[in-house]
Amino acid sequence: MAVSIKYSEVKLAVIAALRAGRFQHESRHDIEVKNLLAMGSVSPLFVERIIVKSDGTQHTSSPHHEIDAVDVHVIVSGGWYVKFYFIGDSDTMFISVHQ
Repeated sequence: MAVSIKYSEVKLAVIAALRAGRFQHESRHDIEVKNLLAMGSVSPLFVERIIVKSDGTQHTSSPHHEIDAVDVHVIVSGGWYVKFYFIGDSDTMFISVHQ
């Protein structure tokens, strides 16, 4: 079972990963529409700004569909949808970044 962590911790960790360039993108068939960060249509700084503006009411998490021990985080803020999870101690895997 995934360990529940506070949104403030999630927010700090994903922002740190964006700033350090410690992130990857999950492979998917509709990546050009669903992950604008992976396509270079938005920058890590842009995604950081979306996350900075968000609060705990705009965040949800649930277990990964294949790996129960991994929480998938969703932030819906300012008309943007950001979905990601953490891998290892400091890296982030982005699934979706889109409007």
